[in-house]
Amino acid sequence: GPPPTIRVLLIEDNKDDVVLVKHAFGESTNYAFQIEHAIRLSRAIELLQEFSFDVILCDLTLPDSTGIETFHDLLAAASDVPIVILSGNQNDAVAVEAIEQGAQDYIVKDGFNSELLVRTLRYAITRHRLTAELQTSEQRLRMMAEQLPAMLWTTDADLRITSLRGRELATMNLNAEQFVGAELSELFPSRTPSFEHPSLMMHRNALQGESSSSDLHWHGRWYHAHVQPLDNEHSMPVGAIGVALDVTDVRKLRRDVEAAHSVQEHLLPIAAPIVPGFDIAGQCYPAERCSGDFFDYIPLQDDRIAIVLADVSGHGFGPAIMAATIRSYLRTAAVLGNHVHEMLALGNRLLAGDSGTNPFASVFCVSLDSRSRTIEYASAGHPAYLIRQGGDVEVLESASVPIGVLDDEVFPLSKPIRLHRNDILLVASDAVFETRRDHSSFFGIERAMDVIRTFSDQPAREIVAQLYAATCDFASAELDDDVTAVIIKAERAPN
Repeated sequence: GPPPTIRVLLIEDNKDDVVLVKHAFGESTNYAFQIEHAIRLSRAIELLQEFSFDVILCDLTLPDSTGIETFHDLLAAASDVPIVILSGNQNDAVAVEAIEQGAQDYIVKDGFNSELLVRTLRYAITRHRLTAELQTSEQRLRMMAEQLPAMLWTTDADLRITSLRGRELATMNLNAEQFVGAELSELFPSRTPSFEHPSLMMHRNALQGESSSSDLHWHGRWYHAHVQPLDNEHSMPVGAIGVALDVTDVRKLRRDVEAAHSVQEHLLPIAAPIVPGFDIAGQCYPAERCSGDFFDYIPLQDDRIAIVLADVSGHGFGPAIMAATIRSYLRTAAVLGNHVHEMLALGNRLLAGDSGTNPFASVFCVSLDSRSRTIEYASAGHPAYLIRQGGDVEVLESASVPIGVLDDEVFPLSKPIRLHRNDILLVASDAVFETRRDHSSFFGIERAMDVIRTFSDQPAREIVAQLYAATCDFASAELDDDVTAVIIKAERAPN
């Protein structure tokens, strides 16, 4: 293909020099040159306004301008175009001064040939482009640093702050300039001679080539700071560079979550009830510190016991609070009603009437009568599974929507279901069955039933643990939803 074109603005008033330059351009076989020629600086500035150029080749001694002022005026008119000075021997000092002030290079009139001239212009264009890209990148980084919800700083070997940036400063009405030059010991004074502030320790570690992190309290806020060595070109630490992120709200949220977690732990049963002829176990495995699932054992009249499992939509802090609320409603309902369907109906009305919220949860309630060895259940959008001794599975379906959706929803009470020795009832949150592998296949009901059958001769507590382990193994990753399961296993009837 044709050689690439370089557009040149030649500013030279000496006709012989113009001929030499154009001749040198003409000898190039690798590039084609489009040349606009100006004798005066004023005309050159007019051409810059009319056309775009890749490079300017300029003599500093012109009829209407001379010396370094020529370069200054040209740079003001074309700061985005690389400038190469075309210098006579007597003007070398001025050419060097121009380079110090922004010119890309200079070439002596009596000492160039075509190859040198072309190479000089090509390198000037490349250097100018790279310099512009670097300046743009630095400006972008500077803007990012100033907009980050954090603070970035550097210190020297004497632990003095040499730079400080970050939007966090404006948030606190602080000016970075008031800290530049200050010693860290002034900002983070030691309480006693034997105690050095963690910030000073981190920066001293950086001077020894070590990185470190710590939470620091400064100007009434908490920050998580990371400090690492700032190396010179020989990879030797000459200072430190640090970043600090405001974690005040995070620390508060963490305390709130820990408090909620502690409350929730106390809400879950400490131990399973002792029911003659039955082995009962339950466990909640939260995906986060707080769970939207819960299970409970609630005493009923006539020595019966209600076993409840609820699955609030979502997981984390909000659903955990809602789970505690639903548990409270159901326990209140159990005092007023004698059957699990009455518990669900009253709990649903309380939840649906809770102003300002729109919560809902699937709930399975089953009452166990150890004397008749029967169960009755009511369900709000949550099924359960009865695995008979021979391995057959009966699905205890739900015909109702989750609680909290319709305040007048009806939750039918099932007929009594008799349990025989080694029958197992599984009530579990949907995460057990909906756990995915590689976002494709589900763990599913059949795999869960296979786990129950495999470990049916084990205690209820072990069956729950094996079901959770199988779910985790299937996912091959950390589960992203709460897993809760309750096992009711019928044993030999007491004499």
